[in-house]
Amino acid sequence: MQKRLQLLIAMLVLVVSVAMAQVTTSGISGKVTSQGEEVIGATVTATHQPSGTVYRAVTNMDGRFSIQGMRPGGPYKVEVSYIGYQSKTFKDVSLNLGESQNLSCSLQEDARELQEVVVSGKAGLNGTKTGAAQSINAQQIAEMPSISHSIADIARMNAQVSTNGQSGAMSFAGTNNRYNSFQIDGVMNNDVFGLTQNGSNGGQAGSQPVSMETIEQIQINVAPFDVRQGGFTGGAINAVTKSGTNVFHGSAYFDGNNESLVGRHYKMQDGTMSNPYDKEKETRFGFTLGGPIIKNKLFFFANYENTNKSYPTQYSFGSEGAKFDSDLAQQILDAYKAWGKTDDGGNYEYNGTWANKDKSIKSQKGGLKLDWNINDFNKFSIRWSYVDAKQLLGLGGMASLNTADHLYEFASKTHSFAAELQSRLSPNTSNEARLSYVRVRDSRSSGAAAPSVTIYNVGNGTVNIGNEYSSMANSLDQDIFTFEDNFTWYRGNHTFTFGTHNEFYKFENLFIQNLYGCYYFDSPADFFNYIDTKNGKLIKNFYYTTANKDVTGSSLWAPSFGAGQLGFYVQDKWDATNNFQLTYGLRMEIPLFFDTPTENKEFNDWAAAAGYDYRTNQKLSSTPMWSPRVGFRWDIKNDHKYILRGGIGMFTGRIPFVWLSNSFTNTGVQFSSYSVKNNANVSLIVDPNKQDKNAELLKASGSQLVNVFDKNFKFAQNLRINLGFDFQALGIDWTAEAIFSKNLNDIYYQNIAYEPTGQTLGQVSDMPWESRPMYHKVASAGKFSNIYAMRNTDKGYSYNLSLSATKHFDFGLDLNASYTFTKAKAISSSISSVAQSNWRNNHSYRFSNDPEMANSAFNVPHLVKVSAFYHLNWGPSKLFTTTVGLIYQGQSGAPYSLYYNGDVNGDGASNDLIFIPTDAQIDKMPFSNVMKADNKTVKYTVDEQRANLKKWLANTPYLKDHRGEYYERYADNLPFEGHFDFHFGQKFGIKVGKQIHALEVTMDILNVANLLNNKWGHTYGSSYNSEFVSPITYKDNGTYQFDNDSTKPIKYYSDYYSRWRGQVGVKYTF
Repeated sequence: MQKRLQLLIAMLVLVVSVAMAQVTTSGISGKVTSQGEEVIGATVTATHQPSGTVYRAVTNMDGRFSIQGMRPGGPYKVEVSYIGYQSKTFKDVSLNLGESQNLSCSLQEDARELQEVVVSGKAGLNGTKTGAAQSINAQQIAEMPSISHSIADIARMNAQVSTNGQSGAMSFAGTNNRYNSFQIDGVMNNDVFGLTQNGSNGGQAGSQPVSMETIEQIQINVAPFDVRQGGFTGGAINAVTKSGTNVFHGSAYFDGNNESLVGRHYKMQDGTMSNPYDKEKETRFGFTLGGPIIKNKLFFFANYENTNKSYPTQYSFGSEGAKFDSDLAQQILDAYKAWGKTDDGGNYEYNGTWANKDKSIKSQKGGLKLDWNINDFNKFSIRWSYVDAKQLLGLGGMASLNTADHLYEFASKTHSFAAELQSRLSPNTSNEARLSYVRVRDSRSSGAAAPSVTIYNVGNGTVNIGNEYSSMANSLDQDIFTFEDNFTWYRGNHTFTFGTHNEFYKFENLFIQNLYGCYYFDSPADFFNYIDTKNGKLIKNFYYTTANKDVTGSSLWAPSFGAGQLGFYVQDKWDATNNFQLTYGLRMEIPLFFDTPTENKEFNDWAAAAGYDYRTNQKLSSTPMWSPRVGFRWDIKNDHKYILRGGIGMFTGRIPFVWLSNSFTNTGVQFSSYSVKNNANVSLIVDPNKQDKNAELLKASGSQLVNVFDKNFKFAQNLRINLGFDFQALGIDWTAEAIFSKNLNDIYYQNIAYEPTGQTLGQVSDMPWESRPMYHKVASAGKFSNIYAMRNTDKGYSYNLSLSATKHFDFGLDLNASYTFTKAKAISSSISSVAQSNWRNNHSYRFSNDPEMANSAFNVPHLVKVSAFYHLNWGPSKLFTTTVGLIYQGQSGAPYSLYYNGDVNGDGASNDLIFIPTDAQIDKMPFSNVMKADNKTVKYTVDEQRANLKKWLANTPYLKDHRGEYYERYADNLPFEGHFDFHFGQKFGIKVGKQIHALEVTMDILNVANLLNNKWGHTYGSSYNSEFVSPITYKDNGTYQFDNDSTKPIKYYSDYYSRWRGQVGVKYTF
C-alpha cells in the first residue's frame, strides 16, 4: 500500500507543473516614484547587451517591479520609462547569481531628454541576500591561484569554508563535508552516493565535474533563508555556465608543469632534507567557443578539456631512504611464488612484480549548451556535458612496498543532460521549469585476481602482495532524474513563490571486500615459519567473504535499489517598507524508498527475541519533513551603507546513499564472512579461486555481518540561525557574521551484538582509576559477528563567528581579509562510507554505542584568509593588462584522537580513547616487553617503556595538562598551517574590427613561501578531518606496550604538499 502511495505521489508531481531547487538565475526589482508618489504602469526594460536578450516588466499599483529568471552577470542596460516623464537608464549593471538587485529610482516630469545613470557592475551592499552567501564571477575564478582548477580552490576564500588542499574536501561552518550540495545549471553534480571527499561526481577518479573555463558565476550559500534552496545541511554551491552571445567568442588554452616546477627539497622534522621530486608532469589543454546561430535569438556554447597528470612514486623497490627492507621483501616474494606452486599453496603460478608506476590521472571533459530566446516572454536552454576520468592509486610510500597488482584504478564516466524553460506568463507572474538526468558509472579494479597478503615489520615497513582488499569487486552505477518548477506571483509589495523540487535515484553497487581472501602476518619470521611448518596459527588474521550462490545466483552479486525525494514549498517575500524586507516560507520534503532489503528470518527472529525493533527487510517510512524559514534584511538608513540581515530556519538534506546501501548489501543472507585470528585450520592459498577451501575448514567459524536501520530513521536535518551586519566604514566594506547550527536529525551507529558486562575496567584490573565500562558479545547473537544499526540523534551543534573586510582602490588594487572562529560538537562525525568503519572510528572512552559529546571531526577552530589582487591596464588603448594576485590561507590543523592499539573494553574493536595517566598511575600499569621484528630480541623493557611514557606525556601539549583524565575525541588539532599562493597574468590585447583578441601568459605558484625558504610552508599530513593515532598498544593478555618510536611528534609532514608547486600557461581569447 505504501509503495502504491509513493508511486501515486510521484505521478502527481510529474503531472502538476510546480518545481525548482537551486537557483540558476538572477533578477532585478525596485520601486519607481516621482516626487514621493508611486508611478503606476512604468515600463522597465532590461537588455542583456552581449546577447540582446530582452526582459520587460511594468510597475504595479505600489510602483514596484520585479524581473526574475535573468542571466547572471551582464552587462545589462536597464531603462525605466513612463509617458510624460524623463526616462532613466542604468548602464553596466552586473547581476550576482541567486540575487535580485535593487534598482529603485525616481522619475522627473517632462521627458525632453534622456537621463542616464551609470551603475557599477558590482552590487556591493545593494544586493538582496538575507543569509550568509557569496557570488564569484568568471574574472575572479580565472585569477585565483590554482593548479588543480577545482571548485575547492575557488570556494576556499569564503570565510565560512574550511578546505583540505590534499583531498579537495570542503566543510561549511563546521559541518560534515558529505552534507553539501553542488549543482551546475541547476543539475545535481554532487556525489549523492557519498564516496568522494571532494563531494562531486568523478572525484574518486581525481577529476573535477566541470571545466572552470566554462563557469560564468559561482554562488556559495551557507545559510540561505529562501525556501527554494534545499537538499543540504552543510553548504550549497551553485554554478552557472557560460552561454553564447551575438558575437563569436572563445578561448584556447594550455597549461602544465613538470619536476622543475616542484620544490626539490624541504626540511623535514628531523632536520634532514627530503628526497628530490622527479618525473612530475601535468598538462591541461582545451577550448571554448560560443556565438550566435540566429542573432538575438539562438546561441551556442561548446567546450572541451583534456588533463593528464603523473606524479612520481617517491619510494619503490630499492629506493634510498625507504623504511622497508627491499632485500628482505624480495625474499618474501620469491618464497610466496614458490609456495603457490605447491599443493598446499593451490598449485598456482603467481607472477606478481613490484610496482614501479607513477600515480596518474587522466580526464576528458566536454559539453554543449544551446540558448533560445523564443520571444520576449519565453527563454529555453538545453545543456549536455560529460566527464571521463581515470586515476591510478595504491602505489605505496616510505613505509610500504606493494606489488603491481596491489595498485588499483578508479574509472568514472558522467553524462549530464538538462533542459530549462523560463516564461513570463503575465505582467505579474512568471515560471521556471527544469528537467535533468545524470548518468554516472564508476569502477575500481586491480590487476589479475590475487589474494591480499600483508607482512608487517619488513625492516621498518610493510609489504603488500596481491590485490587491495576493497578493490577485488567494486563498482557503482547511478541514474539520477530531477524535475523542477518555480511559479512566481507579484502582488503589491509581495512576491509569492510556489514550487517543488523532485529527485529520483537508481543505484547498483557491487562491493565485496576480501573476495579473494586476505592474510596478515606480524613479521617476516612468522611468514617464513609458516612456509616451513604450515602452522595456521602464524597467520595473524584471515578474512574472506563469499557469496551464497544458492541465494544470489552469482559470486559477484550487487544490490540495486531506488529512492527519491519530493520537495514542495511556498514563500512570500514582503517588501514591508522601502528599506525592510521580510522573507518567510515553508518547505516540505518527502523521502521515497522504492525497494526493501532482503529478509533474514533468523536475524529478525533473534532481534525480536532480544527486544530490538529491527528487521533486515525494514522499509523506511515516507514521513514528511518540514522546514519553515524566516529571513529579514534591514537597510537601516536606506542608503545601502548599514544593512542588518539574518534569519532562522530548518534545512533538510539527504544522507550519503552508501549508508543505506550497507543495509542492502549486508543482510546476512547474500554473503558469508570469515574473520579468524591465529587459527590452526587456516592455509595460505595463493590461488584466488580456491579460497573456499579455507571456508570449508572454517565452516563453523562462518559469520554474518548485518546492517540495519531504525524504522523511524530520517534524513539529515538541522536548525540554523544566522545574523549578519554589512556596513561601510573608513572606506572599507565590512561584514560581521554569526551562524549557529543545531542538529535535529544527524546519524550515529550502534553495534547491538555487544552489551555491557556490568563492570568497569578498574574492577577487573589493578587500575582502579579506570572507570570505563566493559563489554562482551551477546551470547544469543550466535553467528552474527557484528550488527550495525543506523540511527538518528539530535545531539550536536556548531557555531561560527567571522569578520570580513573588503577594500577596492581606484588604481586597480583589491584587498580582502577575514577571520573565522568555529566550534563544532557531535557524538559521531560519520567520516566513512561503511557502517562498520563509522562505528569503529567513532572513538570513545565509554562505548561507541553510547558516545559522549565531543569535538567534531570537522572542528577547525581558526581560519584566517587574506587576498590582494592588482590590475594594471597599459599599452596601446589600454589593451595590455597585468594581473598580480597573492592569497594567504591559514587554518588550524586537522583534529585528531589518541586511542589504544587493541581492544581495551571488550567491544571487539580497537577504538578506545586512551587514559592519560599520571606518573604514579604509570608505575601501577601492567606492561610487557616490546620485541623486535624477530620476536626474540627485546627492544624496550618494561622499565624503559614506563620512563619513555612519562617523558612523552610530560612534553606533549594538551597531554601534559590533562594527566589523570581520559583523552576526549578530537580533543586537539595538528599545528596551525599557513600557505601563500601566487598568481601572475600578462595579457596582450589587440583590436581586430570590433573585437579584442588577446594572448595571455600566466604563472601560478602554490605554497610560494617554501620557494623562498625550505623551512616554510609545511603541510601536516592527515586524512581530512580525522587523524587517528595509537601511541599505546593494549595486548590480549591485559598488558600495555609503549614503543619509543611513538615519542616522535604526532604531526608529520605531507611530502608533496610541503613543497612549492608551480604551473605556467598560455591562453588565447577573442
